[in-house]
Amino acid sequence: MFANRSVSIACIAAALLIAAPAKAAVNLITNGDFSSPNENGNWAIGAVPGWTNLAIYNGSADGVEVGKSTIYGLTCISTNCQSLEVNANVLGDVVQTVTGLTIGQSYELTWDYGGRSGGGAQELDVDFGGKQVATDTGSLGAWTHNSVWVTAAASSETLAFVSVNLGGAASYGNEVTNVSLVAPSPLPGAGWLTPALMLIARAARRRVLGGRDRASARRAEPSA
Repeated sequence: MFANRSVSIACIAAALLIAAPAKAAVNLITNGDFSSPNENGNWAIGAVPGWTNLAIYNGSADGVEVGKSTIYGLTCISTNCQSLEVNANVLGDVVQTVTGLTIGQSYELTWDYGGRSGGGAQELDVDFGGKQVATDTGSLGAWTHNSVWVTAAASSETLAFVSVNLGGAASYGNEVTNVSLVAPSPLPGAGWLTPALMLIARAARRRVLGGRDRASARRAEPSA
């Protein structure tokens, strides 16, 4: 009988876990879909919220180019159908300093990469915290999704997309969009699940103890 109660408690706990609301992951990247500024179907080189060009990775100072993805021969897969072209006027780099990191915490870094047809050979290095974590190449006229895990060594780290000179057009290619950096999601509902289980356990204990007391009282009754 008591074993059946334990099974019931386990079933209730499993049901709570399934029903618990999942905590939404927070993207730590600013303007990762390059939807701002809205270029209204065109393209432009200029100030882009969250992103800049430092010219310290390959020595090429340049602006940040954002435009409609179809201009670059790629499909619409992001807000406003916009993406970054790293090769703006030169083989440059585009950088964002990410803040609010926890030292020693692992994060999933994801982005979509596309090569621009007609631009010749294209290659893009992806750096995080001053270390290269990935390289993209090819993918002409098509998006390729990327995902890598990185670890924060400081509370703020630099994410950089850096063009590599393979002899292709200096101002043509290396498209990026949908950049995100998120920490692993905790167990769904973990914050309220433990108190709920404690209440269930206490109620079950009271029922078990009450059942034992009633059973003892019946055994103590004199026989007729």
